[in-house]
Amino acid sequence: METLLLQKLAEQLPLDTMVEHDHEVRSAYLQKTLRFLHLIKKADILTVEEYTYLYKLRNKINDIWRNYLKGRMNTASSQMQNMLQCSFHHQTYDMMFDRIQQLPNVLYRGRVSLMPLLDCQEFYHIPFTKRYLIQNQRYSITGIPCLYLAGSLPCMYKELGKTNISYGEFRPLKAFSLLDVSVSYPQMEKRRYSHEQLFAFLCTMPLKYALSIWAKDNEKHAFKSNYVISQLLTAAVYNRKIDIKGICYASGKAKELPYEQRLNYVFLPTFQNLGQAYDEELMHSFQITVVKKEKQKV
Repeated sequence: METLLLQKLAEQLPLDTMVEHDHEVRSAYLQKTLRFLHLIKKADILTVEEYTYLYKLRNKINDIWRNYLKGRMNTASSQMQNMLQCSFHHQTYDMMFDRIQQLPNVLYRGRVSLMPLLDCQEFYHIPFTKRYLIQNQRYSITGIPCLYLAGSLPCMYKELGKTNISYGEFRPLKAFSLLDVSVSYPQMEKRRYSHEQLFAFLCTMPLKYALSIWAKDNEKHAFKSNYVISQLLTAAVYNRKIDIKGICYASGKAKELPYEQRLNYVFLPTFQNLGQAYDEELMHSFQITVVKKEKQKV
């Protein structure tokens, strides 16, 4: 029954959603999650209590989104933090997500530059002392530096959209705990799930759907409705000061790549005092090798 449900979700409700216009993003979320709930109810594998919790999660995310878009940003931020801490049978919502403990042997960070970049520090996160350079990104907010690393070279090139770049190879020297918001149905269908594990996975899906919506007309917009939930999630992880050091997610620009090659990793640097440029502890958790400028087809 579990395998059949996963197959139906993969076939009928793939993770990524594309809409024409930015203002359609939240509506797309509501429509998709309504279909999701219908499939779950039809499968008849959850108790009434479990289904009710799942239904409320879906509505909470919509409320968070709506409050932010109406200008109630503090309310939306508090709601996101509370949602991550809300529990079902003593398991908080954030604990329902898988944690990435084992990173790929090599991660990649590329930079476009007129001249080859030779210093490892060129591939650190943007300095805290240069916050003014940081614009809105999928999992980061204006002025808050994050370290984005790609799980494969092809993904790195797709993310940059350029052909002439220098890049650094990042070899992890320690384990990190990352919140995993990616979904690979083929890999999941190979696993055996207990009822509790399947329920936890299903509970993560409304948030994962909200994080995976794209609008064709907002590529160059300063504000993107589809970034609201992802940025609030990052802020909530920052504010909770728990062991999570970042987020693993699938690239939206490399959809033609095998899923395992599409994964990106965003690490959250810690700011401790004025004058601090980098999170040195984070950066020294990698062995960084600079690779000279290359040409590559995108």
